Amino acid sequence: MNLQEGQNDEYEPFRRPPNFELAKNHAKANKFSYSKEIENIDNVEYCPCCGFPIIESQLSYCCRNEELAFNGAGVPLFFEFIIFVAILLFLNFLISGLYNALNNYYGAQCEINSSVCKLNYYNTYSLTNSSRQPDVILLGLDICNILAMIFFSIYYRRHLNIIATKIDEKNISISDYSIQISNLPISSTKQEIQNYFSEVKLNGSSISKLNIIQIVLGFDIQEYYQLTKLKIENELRITSILSEQQNLSMGSQTQNLEQQLDEINAKIIQFQQNPQLFKFSGVAFITYNTSTQAKQIRKYHTQTKFQYILQKLLFFYPLESTKTFQGKTPHVIRAPEPGDVIWENLGINPLIQFKYQILTNLGSLFILAICFGSILGVSVYQDKLNQSDKSSRSTSIELYITVFGLLASLIISILNNLMGLLIKKFVALELHSTQTEFNISFANKLGIAQFINTAIIPLLVNIALNDQDILTQTWKDGGLISDVCLVLIMNAIFPWLFNLLDPYFFYRQYLMRKSQNQGQNCALTQREANLLFEGQTGDLSKKYATITKTLMLSFFYAQLIPLGVLISLGFIIINYWVEKYLLVYRYSKGPTIGSQLADEQVDTYIELAILLFSIGNCIWQILLQNEIHYLVWFQLSLGIAQYLFPVDQIFDNFIKMEEPETESTFEDNQIFIWDDYGKRNPVTMQNEIEQWILQISKRKTNNLQNKKMLKYFNRVKKQKQNKQIELQESIANSLITSKFLKFLINKKQIYPLHQEFIHKLKTKTKTKNQTENQEQANYCQTINQSIQELQI
Repeated sequence: MNLQEGQNDEYEPFRRPPNFELAKNHAKANKFSYSKEIENIDNVEYCPCCGFPIIESQLSYCCRNEELAFNGAGVPLFFEFIIFVAILLFLNFLISGLYNALNNYYGAQCEINSSVCKLNYYNTYSLTNSSRQPDVILLGLDICNILAMIFFSIYYRRHLNIIATKIDEKNISISDYSIQISNLPISSTKQEIQNYFSEVKLNGSSISKLNIIQIVLGFDIQEYYQLTKLKIENELRITSILSEQQNLSMGSQTQNLEQQLDEINAKIIQFQQNPQLFKFSGVAFITYNTSTQAKQIRKYHTQTKFQYILQKLLFFYPLESTKTFQGKTPHVIRAPEPGDVIWENLGINPLIQFKYQILTNLGSLFILAICFGSILGVSVYQDKLNQSDKSSRSTSIELYITVFGLLASLIISILNNLMGLLIKKFVALELHSTQTEFNISFANKLGIAQFINTAIIPLLVNIALNDQDILTQTWKDGGLISDVCLVLIMNAIFPWLFNLLDPYFFYRQYLMRKSQNQGQNCALTQREANLLFEGQTGDLSKKYATITKTLMLSFFYAQLIPLGVLISLGFIIINYWVEKYLLVYRYSKGPTIGSQLADEQVDTYIELAILLFSIGNCIWQILLQNEIHYLVWFQLSLGIAQYLFPVDQIFDNFIKMEEPETESTFEDNQIFIWDDYGKRNPVTMQNEIEQWILQISKRKTNNLQNKKMLKYFNRVKKQKQNKQIELQESIANSLITSKFLKFLINKKQIYPLHQEFIHKLKTKTKTKNQTENQEQANYCQTINQSIQELQI
């Protein structure tokens, strides 16, 4: 306890030089791992920075996906989603892709048109090498392919929901007992909120009282947040200056920054000492003692999010049947995980968010326009080289054409990465209130944008440069087929290779060693050292975008380039194990991730990928075949129908997955729930963490005292027993040495009973299965019984 309190007293996020032991413990507390040892609260130490338990153990690389569920359902569902996509790609290639590839291989169109078609790996297995007449077998297999993927997606959606439900039942968190309330009056107090939401009316008359454990209010902390952000920026500047001069002495530059920091700190302290300066944002988090009570209050307040938005936009007024609180209709939902809340964005007007969403969408379109122009410029120069006379074309020109094809593919890969950085900045402007909403918006925008950049823009570029017939434009050097094949190969290599050889990871390892070697001359603050040792969390939204982009790209070109599906399948398998390695050995834990992101990706992209498969088939049949078979239109109709038809809603109606309820109360599990809203709220964070560690320390001290007292009483009891045994043994030994007993020994045949008694005294029979206390008790009983026999 003294060690824990000492760490807590010494912890100061902006101290220099840092305590590297604290930084290492912070990294252990935030690494992606779990141990059953932390269930025994007496054997666990806690990080004074974040309040999480310090974990020494390491997950196995080959662990099951269910073992990753300790940080929420989002992580195991991500790996299940990768398996889902891999099975879809495998089904696609098995049902129609394999037949298509073999049929193209035995085709002869490229040899017939050898003047414009170069018989290489790309063109040999592409649809352009087959007959110009529609292949009814292939079209029929494509229809079977679509039906198989539809039914499999329905089955796997149920499978994912079952996994999410099992994980929610197993993992107990504070969100199981909590609700989030929006649209509360800004003037309302915590006591008024507690009085209103501590009861519900049943059957219009009777009132059910609910047991509220805690209420955490969300505040408008924009000014406080900007001050904290400015303080961190100044600290980073000071760290940079001190690192350059390689000592901690303050110069003129650092003194000016220190003066600015003093002013900022004074304002921050003023906020901390005067909580009334924080204005209530109209959002509160209430934790009840049972999950049933939290569910009951959600059912009682049934305002939908659509009604909430309309009311915010002043187009909707509460009806008589709605429940109002001080003239406003509260919007009540299940609370997100504490680490999922973006506290500085609570209470933002939906109209402002809607305006920023329009701006970010326009920004994404502008980025795509830049990508189109870049790829178009490379393709124009490549096309000029390709228009030279083929008979007089030198080897160097053909090499230039190939190099520019690789360059175009490389530009697409680089632009996809840059697009991720820019779109992430744009989405941050949308001011989402939770990290899950941010991740969903980011994943959807990035997935669609990367698909357009990877699949659609090369097609549009080739159409824009179409100064020849479409077939020649498709299979020529630097044409559509070679461009898309190179993109598929680059897409199958670069994402996982870049993540595995991430330069930032190795640079961070270098900084960690360098800072430790500097010792007392290290210029890092404690906060900077903690973040350096903690490392980065895996960005699931970006990873989802990579997976969904690959799925849509493969399906869109599946009929034209059937081996592209096989290439993407190889990428998915490699990426699965690379991501598993990164998660277990490199990434930090980060906030708890729920199942909403995985659900959104399945609902958004699976039907869309099947639709793109049917649209792609239709496009290639129109462009490359002499006539359009009716089965092509049937494929397209089937794809549109499954996309527009609310399959997910029908699925939810027929197979209802009830929200799991936690049987135990919050008070029973409180000591094991490390993450809560008070410790995540920037206004109350540090105080709540200190109180939590103090509470744990007192509990550990009480348990230790109880154990010592129990041990003491057991020792006293054992000493008493030992004294009785020693007394009885001394009596027995004195009897054995007496002349009378010696006489008895010599007269065995006369006194058989006493001979048995002597035998009992001399031999101490011990049973192996008896405990020490039982052995002592049995021995005492034997001695007493023998003495009584002697007396008789």
